[in-house]
Amino acid sequence: MEGMTRWLWLPILLVLSGCSITMPSSPLPIRASTPADAVALPPEIVSEKQSVVRFSGLAPACFKWIEGTGFVYAPQRVVTAAHVVAGVTRSFSVTTDDGEAYPARVVAFDPDVDVAILYVPDLPAPPLHIADAPPGDAHLLGYSKGTEREVVRPIKIERYIEGESFDIYEKRKVTRSILELSGANMSPGLSGGPLIVPGGTVTGMFFAMATDAPNRGYALAAEEFLPITNGANDATRPISTQQCDK
Repeated sequence: MEGMTRWLWLPILLVLSGCSITMPSSPLPIRASTPADAVALPPEIVSEKQSVVRFSGLAPACFKWIEGTGFVYAPQRVVTAAHVVAGVTRSFSVTTDDGEAYPARVVAFDPDVDVAILYVPDLPAPPLHIADAPPGDAHLLGYSKGTEREVVRPIKIERYIEGESFDIYEKRKVTRSILELSGANMSPGLSGGPLIVPGGTVTGMFFAMATDAPNRGYALAAEEFLPITNGANDATRPISTQQCDK
């Protein structure tokens, strides 16, 4: 992609919900905390609100009840970050902005790219359009852990980065196209949330925040998760979410 920077990410030790995980260049996978100053949803993307969902599930192998954000990309299909659903085996549901809950199951799981697809048979929410977009202004939508209120963060996409890092299990190196973000209060709990640019297009999926700079975060570029979403459009069979991430 034009304007992409080649950047070798250096691994450091981070703490993720009581477990250690090695991630690149200070990104911290998002899982916890509650934003205290959520802003109102901008009028230009108000129709997209109904397509951003929260989910919860039990990961018995690591004794955790996990919560996260995802968004509808195709009829009855939700995409989210794989590290959020890793280890989930039962009691899994998706809840829409109006408070309705729907049974869900994981039908695609990629620990390298950090993407998972959920099949939600009865989900009525309309799909969002995914496409690449140039750097510029965007909004991050999502739910914080333990809350039922959808929040929105004004975000600026600073640049595209071709980054080398580890998969969510710290077993192998992978190279991914990533968006470097700036903006206030990119709080934990928003992994899997969509980056929506003017016009309503999703151009990235939030998955990490910097440990050394509270106003810097990272999102997977659309080109990274589009092959996975496209490949799971008809998937209905549940698959393993493997073990909990480290």
